Amino acid sequence: MNFKDYYKKYKKTLEKSLTIILLILLIASIGLTIYLINAPKIGERFTEFYILNEDLKAYNYPTQLHENESGIVIIGVRNLEYRPMNYTVWVFLSNDTYDYNYSINISPKNEWNGTLSYNYAFSKKISLMHNETALIPLNFSIDRTGKHKVEFILTIDDKKKVYRELHLWVNVSKPTEKSLI
Repeated sequence: MNFKDYYKKYKKTLEKSLTIILLILLIASIGLTIYLINAPKIGERFTEFYILNEDLKAYNYPTQLHENESGIVIIGVRNLEYRPMNYTVWVFLSNDTYDYNYSINISPKNEWNGTLSYNYAFSKKISLMHNETALIPLNFSIDRTGKHKVEFILTIDDKKKVYRELHLWVNVSKPTEKSLI
């Protein structure tokens, strides 16, 4: 049997097989296209962590205070992790540098607003869904003169490993007679 005879004999079977394979590929490509159009696009996973002033602006922070004078900042946390997240915001005075994944070793205090200390931290737990934002006001004061580094630390899931870190330098001076009036 030569090739011509073989080809004629199996031509219909070959055409049917190729047609079926082509239809399967066409249906699969249509299904894949529909899936890619409708599937949520997961981008980079991260958390925004920032400080704002009372007017919700990222400038003009309370960096010059008198002893025991109140300063107000708004701490912003936005979850872009594509899953629900549990965070803890820590605020305290520090002379140290805190890098990502560094363990903080400071005692939490059961209050949020008040006088900041080098010995304990204000802490606040928050839970956010994906794309949800929390704006947390903080009214703080410092009871000693000098230049102080106010640390804002964000941790995840009740761990004390630094996930995000911000700081604000605050110069505290003794009140003058004019400021007391």
